[in-house]
This record gives sequence, structure tokens and C-alpha cells, in this order.
Amino acid sequence: MSTAMMERTASERALEMLRRAGNPFRNYFARNPDDEVCARFHVPDLYASERELLLGVVDLYRYDPMTHSEIVPVLGNKGAGKTHLLYSIKHGSDSAWQLLVTPGVYQRDTEFLEYTLFQIIDTLLGGGKQKGFRPLEYVGEELVRKLLVKALNDLSTPEKLSLFPASGIGRWAQKLGWGQSAILERVQLLIDALHGRDSGLRPALPIRKCLADSGLSVERATELVVGYIERTESHNTAGLMRRAMLLGFVKSVLGDDESELAGFLTYGFAELKFQVRPTRQDLVLSLLKVLMDVFRSLKIPVVVAFDQLEDLLLSRRSDDAHKIAESFFAGIVQVMHQIDGLCFLIFAERGLWNRFIPSLDGYIQDRLNNPVHVPNHGTVKAVRLESPPFEMVRRVVEARLRPTIEELPDFGELSEIFPFTDDQVQRIARTEPTLRDMLQQFRHLFDHVVYGSEEDRVIRPGATYVATRLIETERATDYVNMPVQPRPRITESVQELPTLSTGDTVAVKSIVVVESPAVSPVAETDPIAEAPAAAELPRSRDVTSRSSLAELWEQEFRSARRKLEPDGALTGATRELQSALGAFLQTAHEHGVKVGPWRLQHVVPEWTFGEHPTYGAVSLGHWACKDGQPWKVGIGLFLGRGAGKPKDLEIKLQSMETDPPVIDHLILLRPEDDLLLSGKSKTLWQDAERRSKSARMEPMSLDGYAALYAFPRWLSTILESLPEGQPLPNLADIMQEKCEKLLEQVCMPVQG
Repeated sequence: MSTAMMERTASERALEMLRRAGNPFRNYFARNPDDEVCARFHVPDLYASERELLLGVVDLYRYDPMTHSEIVPVLGNKGAGKTHLLYSIKHGSDSAWQLLVTPGVYQRDTEFLEYTLFQIIDTLLGGGKQKGFRPLEYVGEELVRKLLVKALNDLSTPEKLSLFPASGIGRWAQKLGWGQSAILERVQLLIDALHGRDSGLRPALPIRKCLADSGLSVERATELVVGYIERTESHNTAGLMRRAMLLGFVKSVLGDDESELAGFLTYGFAELKFQVRPTRQDLVLSLLKVLMDVFRSLKIPVVVAFDQLEDLLLSRRSDDAHKIAESFFAGIVQVMHQIDGLCFLIFAERGLWNRFIPSLDGYIQDRLNNPVHVPNHGTVKAVRLESPPFEMVRRVVEARLRPTIEELPDFGELSEIFPFTDDQVQRIARTEPTLRDMLQQFRHLFDHVVYGSEEDRVIRPGATYVATRLIETERATDYVNMPVQPRPRITESVQELPTLSTGDTVAVKSIVVVESPAVSPVAETDPIAEAPAAAELPRSRDVTSRSSLAELWEQEFRSARRKLEPDGALTGATRELQSALGAFLQTAHEHGVKVGPWRLQHVVPEWTFGEHPTYGAVSLGHWACKDGQPWKVGIGLFLGRGAGKPKDLEIKLQSMETDPPVIDHLILLRPEDDLLLSGKSKTLWQDAERRSKSARMEPMSLDGYAALYAFPRWLSTILESLPEGQPLPNLADIMQEKCEKLLEQVCMPVQG
């Protein structure tokens, strides 16, 4: 068999496998910094220098935890790869661990300091992982390890000997001084193991493993750490908060019980015995400072990264975009003045940044433009993501194609970028403005080469295939498995250049540009499809189609459920869930969602009241039934547990005590496993009923809370996937399909 025939055989086999596997360039849109698509197609060298620079900024807060809070903008065109870069910082293994907070929604009606605090708490207690670790597990392990080492070193010799008491004759031998050196050595070995084996040259073992190896019980270790905390912490406000927080971490790590820490961070911190009752803002500031002290003591940087800023601020669909942006940036500057040790990263479109920043007040501009000096990198004012060079684009293409091609036994005979050529990759790399645009072109080229006519599918040695170039009236922005809606477009003719003999040269004298005739649904949907055989290809779906929106919903819902599954995660996400509820009601109002005869006439996404930062918030919805008078309904999260349960209920019921009344009917969303009211909670509820207050509790499953948590992230991803200027599709049908039960729970009762 000739070499040409062998190569053609390998090519045909590869093409067949590629056809079965599907187009790997359809799944290129990074929805958020936790998107698994990033992991599947990550190329470490892509934006490596920019990533190294940003990690250098983060390390400033690792080596000097008292570094002033600063902000670093990361600017690039839409589709430049900002979200993927953030993913690599959050989950990559090429740097030390940091707590990376990536807010999914901006609560514009909340004090920014309060918003920042609860975003950190939500991240700390949530089930999402960073670099393979859940934040609570990583921070707790490091903190309790450090406390246990201090507690052991603080013991006197007799106290150390009592850690490993002997029995029988051994007890008498100990009293005579025999074997004491062995016990002291055993204690030292435990300390060394907690520090890290070989004097810290190797990673330390988990605390429980160290304790098991040494023979010290978990209960005894807990007593040691608790005793040390009680002896060493001060009794002022900060000391009381720190003591309660440390005890919560100890119980979480050594007792496998997160409830105490979650309860303190959402309820207990406001119930401490203060000599002078602090205001809501003072409580928030005090707790945030104590929480930051814990991170600083461990040299764990806290990074708050805002991704897709334009959608976070809803700047594409709001007439108040400038007002929202000014409030957002003013809030960041306020936090920077009040708290040290916070690193803010803002990933934004370059045009949006240049439009908003010059119009802000001077003092805000000064802080936002303040340069940061990074060792080995110099002074940095902003990080700009430019279009990647050809060599890097080629690696991205390789990463997409490799999983399928490598399944072939003779894949070594093929190019790493099969079925493409270097000329095709180079042409796209040099002519497209962003990485997303390049991947979109590779998607179309892949469809043409792999799914085209029989003539197109033959890859001849020496032949050069010219990629189809889309020139659209609006820039296309694809979503995962979701191409853009068809629009009028112009295409260059797709040709195969003749095979060249050795020494031959070819020159392109002209390119004929023609308008594509809209002769068939196939041509309208996919401009690459020029041959009749292309009609057999799987048809692409519209970004706004019901199936596409439903698929996206399922992805976000599963992610939200994972984050809320740990014991303390739901409690820690109280304010985030309340904000998500407000976004849900606002969208239902804007899109005309109906629940039986009821329809929303007005929504206040989040109304805060009273002095409790966690419990003092509800959403307001005015539900109207046909031509009747609307009911002003307050809807709140009732998530308090243990001692926090009656307090949460008391504060929520106070929302109906305003003059003039703001709420006619109060709905409280309560976990279905804890609906029973007893003791003080029962008394509070019965008292409200005696005073003719209209209220009801709705049982919520974890799936219900996950639907709330997922909603604003789902909405943000839809916005990001739409082309510039295209309005948000009407979501009423999909919301009623996916959230039917939730809608009934937050509405006035529907009469059967």
C-alpha cells in the first residue's frame, strides 16, 4: 500500500471518529469561573504571563497580609478569555491557595460592606471547591492545626505527660520518672507532624491523621484547643467575636459540625453581650475585620473577583447603568478605605471600563487608577488581554481535538490539529479579534471539513482549504451548544486550491465576495453548509430556544445544588438567596409571569429593615388578581436554626409593624425538615395571629433553594451569550416550566 493510501486511510478513520464525537468547538463558552468546560480544554500557556502577574498581585497579600486593599482591572474585549483566565487562577495548581470570592450577583440596594461580608461568608461555607478544596475545609484545617500546635507548646511538662497516661505498672513507672522522655518525644513528634514532616519540608498530614498516628484522641485535642482559646482571647468586642469564630472552626474540623460556625456568622455575631449596642453597619464592619484577621493570621489572601462586570451591573439592559456603576465603584472604594488586606480584581470589557471610569467622581477615579507595584513585574495599573498569537491559538486547537484523535491507534500519523492545516489556523488567528471569535470560526470550519460533502471530506496531501469567513451585521456570540440566530451575512467562497508540485508557487490575485442566497433553511441556519450532504448534519439551536434555555438551566441548577449541599452552606447563603429571590421576582414581573389569576404589578427586589444584617431583609411583590386591589406581599428566607430560629422569626414578623404598612401578607420560606414551631417561636407566631397579622410558612426543599440560588447566574449567562444589542428573550414560559412550585410558594394562594 502506498504512503498516500495509508495517510488517506488514517485520515478517513479520523474523520469518521470526529463525526461520531461531534464538533469540539461548540463547547467553548466559559459560563463562569467554575465551568468544567474550562478544565476540559485548559491550555496552561494561554495568558501565562498575565496569570503570573495577577498571582504576583495576590502574593503581595500572602507575604504582607496588612497590604492596603487595592483594585486591579483586567480588561479585554468580549470573548477575549477573561473568564477562562479567572478560572485558571481560582482552580489552577501552579500557585498557593487563596480564598477567591466570585460574586454571581450584585445587590445594588445593599450596603457594599454588607454585600462584601456575606459574599465572603457564602464562599467560605459553600460547597464549591477551589484547587480541589472546599474553603471551609482548607481554612479550618490550617487554623486548627496552628491552634493545636500553640496549645501543645503552651503545656507544661506535667501537662504534656498527662496527654498519654499509662496504666497499671506503667503508671508507677511514670511517677518514678521512667519513660517520661519517651512521652515528651511523642508530643514533639505530634507537633512536628502538625507543622509538616521533616521540619516543614514536606506537606503536613491532615489533623485527624496526625492525632491517630500519635494516639491522642480527638476529644482530648479539642479540649486542648478550646482551653487555649479561652485563655488567650481578649474580652473586648473583637475578642468575643474572634473567640466564637475560632470555637466554630474547631467544632467544624474536629467535631464534623458546621452548624455552630454557620450560626455565629449569620446570627450569633449580632447577639453578643455588648456594653453599647452597635449599629447594623458597625456590626458588619466588626465581623468583617475579625474574619479578615483570621485569614491574615494564616497568610491566606482574600481576593474578590468580579467577572463579566457589564452583566453583573446589568448595564446592557438598564437605563440607570451609570448610576449603578457609580454606586458599585463607590462601594468598592469605601471598603478599601475601611478594610486592609482585600484584593479586588475586576474583569471587564475595555469599552465599558473606558466609558464608565472617566465619568466617576475624582476621588473614586484616583483609587481605581492607583498603580500597584509587583516585584519582578514593575508597576501595574491594569492588565490587558490581547489577541493570542498563532502559536498559542494552535495549542488551543490541539487541546480541543486531542481527546478524540488520541483514541485512534495510529493517531501519531496525523497532524496535532487534524483535520485543519497550519495555514487555516494561522489565517483565523491573524484575522479574528478575540479568542472566542477564533473558536467560532473553527467551529464553522470543522463543520465544513468534517460534515461537508463527500468531496470536501477528502483531505488530500498538499491541499490547502480556505476557512469560511463570516461577516455579520452584528457580532456573533455563541453559547455552549447554542449558535446565534440567523442573520443576513456575507461569505467568502470556499475553495480548494490545487495540489502543488514541488517548486510550484501560487498567488491569490482576487477574492470574490458574494451575498449568500437564502435558498433553504439549511443555508440560513449554517452558512458553512453549501453541499446537499450538509443537510444531514445535526441542526444548531437558537440561543433563545426553549431547549437551549432549559439545558442552561439544568447546568446552573446542578452547580447551585452542589454548593448548597454541605450542612452550613444553606445558612451561610442566607443573604445571597434573599438577593436571588429578589432577582427572580423582578424578572417574573418584567416578563409577565402569571400564577393562576395572579400577576405581579410591582417588585422591590430587596428591602432591608431593622439592625440585624442577616435577618433584616425581605423582598416585596405586589400581586394583583384581575381587577382587584393588589396585595403587598413580603417574601423572606426563614433559615435560622437553633437559638437563631426564634430571632429570625421575630425580626421577619417585625417587617409587618411599619407605619404606614409596607406588607399585607408575609410569606416565609422554611426548610422542609424543620417546619415545627415550638417554645418562643410558637409564641411569636401565635401572637402575630392574635394581632390579625397575615402570614404563612412555605416548606422548601434543597432543590427549591437551589433553584433560587441558580436563577441570577442563569440570567447572567443568558445575557452574556446574547450578541451586542440583542434584547433578552421573554422567559415567562421557561420560568413557569422550571419554577412552577416556587412561583406558587411566593404568590398569594391560588384558588382551585
